[in-house]
Amino acid sequence: HSNLEDAYDDKAPEKAPKVSRPEREFLARIQNFSKREADNRSLGEAGETFVLQCEKFRLEKSGRSDLAKEVEWSSKDRGDGLGYDIRSFTLEANTKKESELFIEVKTTNRGKYQAFYVSENELEFSRKFAENFALYRVYEMRKQARYFQLNGAIDQHVNLEPTTYRGSF
Repeated sequence: HSNLEDAYDDKAPEKAPKVSRPEREFLARIQNFSKREADNRSLGEAGETFVLQCEKFRLEKSGRSDLAKEVEWSSKDRGDGLGYDIRSFTLEANTKKESELFIEVKTTNRGKYQAFYVSENELEFSRKFAENFALYRVYEMRKQARYFQLNGAIDQHVNLEPTTYRGSF
């Protein structure tokens, strides 16, 4: 458990002022989309497993093994599309009273400041349930996984820009 003890990074990045993007360059490249999708799915699953372990460890360490048993890997047990991946619990400092915590996990093998994708569904869920929502950013997954936590609506912490559009008739 010693790596779980050191996994939490309490210095989440600050939201930077909006910066103008450089002029777009149109570069050709050959990509294996199915391999990339499989790699991303595998990485995402590893990050969610890691956060699940961290949450259970945190609750057990707080003397709430009863709640640790109730932590749910929602995206795996109930399916995608909920707007979060893991249902856990927060504990009030003085009273130890618990409330639900909905966690969206974003994982990278790269560093702390690597950009990540957010779906419209995840964004809307984070806004609607801001009091009980947190995004856990897992980074350096392949080395020594660490994570930081952003509580509340996602867009209050990060700059969001559209990168994909859906066309319809």
